[in-house]
Amino acid sequence: MKNRHAKIISLILILVLAALSFINCGDKADSTTPVSGTTAAEVTETQPETELKPELPDADYGGKTFNILTAGNWSNDWTEIYDFTADEQDGTPVNDAVYIRNRAVEEQFNIEIKEINNMGSSVGGTGKGGKFIEKSVMAGDNAYDASQMGAYDVSVLAYKGYVIDLNSIKWLNLENPWWDQKANSDLTIRGMMFYTTGDISTLDNDCTFCILFNKKLIADNSLENPYKLVQDGTWTIDKFVSMAGSLSRDLNGDSKMDENDMYGFCIWQDSMMGMVNAAGEKFATINNDGNIELTLNTEKTVNMLDKYIPLAYDRNLTYSIYHSKDAIENMFANDQVMFYTRYLCIIKKYRNMDTDFGLLPYPKYDESQSSYYHTVAPYGCSFICVPMVVQDFEMTGAVLEAMAYESVDTVTKAYYDITLEGKTLRDEESSEVLDIILKTRVFDIGQFYQIGPYNERIMDLFRKNDTDFASMYAKHEGAALKLIGEINDAFAEITE
Repeated sequence: MKNRHAKIISLILILVLAALSFINCGDKADSTTPVSGTTAAEVTETQPETELKPELPDADYGGKTFNILTAGNWSNDWTEIYDFTADEQDGTPVNDAVYIRNRAVEEQFNIEIKEINNMGSSVGGTGKGGKFIEKSVMAGDNAYDASQMGAYDVSVLAYKGYVIDLNSIKWLNLENPWWDQKANSDLTIRGMMFYTTGDISTLDNDCTFCILFNKKLIADNSLENPYKLVQDGTWTIDKFVSMAGSLSRDLNGDSKMDENDMYGFCIWQDSMMGMVNAAGEKFATINNDGNIELTLNTEKTVNMLDKYIPLAYDRNLTYSIYHSKDAIENMFANDQVMFYTRYLCIIKKYRNMDTDFGLLPYPKYDESQSSYYHTVAPYGCSFICVPMVVQDFEMTGAVLEAMAYESVDTVTKAYYDITLEGKTLRDEESSEVLDIILKTRVFDIGQFYQIGPYNERIMDLFRKNDTDFASMYAKHEGAALKLIGEINDAFAEITE
């Protein structure tokens, strides 16, 4: 009886589809109409799936522990996020997303994901983080299946040969969209990719440069709408400097500018690096021959800093970390600062701010510049890498690829849509700016490899109120070129 009913229902569906096809057809055939004699079910079954999925093995790894070493500058207390650890669901969006992602991958491959956490400022960038992998490789103990290593350390591990080319690992496909394609283009050396990031991590988002602005101060002072400037492509360094320099005033009449007064701008020293990248320039670049070359000393770099420095150095216009490190964040919350340059992670600190605030990209060099550009902070960011000695490279490739893929609709969604847009940013325009910022990131290999190290030296200009970029550059050019030569020789040997 059920079969008979099914046949009748199928016949009815066919007749209905045929009738609809006849009604919708005119003199020109509808390309979406099923071919005569084909059922709706058959059409559905033959249509290709639109969602891209990874190519992964149907593997059971027998309950093995997948050990991920994390060793970078920032502690998890600062970012409020553990990229790989979530022991249980606690109602926190990103934690719960990591939990769901991890359980899905664990069940898929019959493994246990374990984070070996060594995050903190006493590790990353000091060489201590990299020592964990160096010792493991030298001992051949297979201690780690993968690592998320601080940028300063992982770059050294790469040219010293302690981490493997990710492109060589089976099942790991960095061309898939859940891996950062900007990282691919900026960090690939001689066709090899030694470290990367993507949806598998949120730390790279937290470490991306941005500007916050106080909407009340913009309105109270009848200034142009920054969102419209961004949308029109006219949010330039000249416009930023003009607006930021127009607001400062002595609120309490004591004839001195301090944390009790009003400022157009609040600054940390690393914004000097951000302004170089914002102009579309890099400290160093990988050329067509696969070699690193020094590219900091350009006309655009010099001009960008010449425009920025008068504002950044003026302690009457700009409140800096060198006024008071403790006061700098509170002043923005207290409506005493209009613009604040920081990283995206700072947004979470203003969840309870009474005044509405918005998010802006770093300014362009000029209106003819085709894009905005945003530094990924080398001090704070960490990258996925794989030690040269691993027990099962295929398992590592499969697990990392699966984790990155599963993160798209779990971890990234929780971070991007809920933690930022849903709870903190209070307008649609800020969400659009967030799109711009994350799509225009710069992975500056000159900063990661500490060439010069010009990243520190350019911040020293700010620390010392020094305007002589040319002398600073010339003084350290020899050391920079020497290090570049050593790194290029090392990579040439690795890739032979």
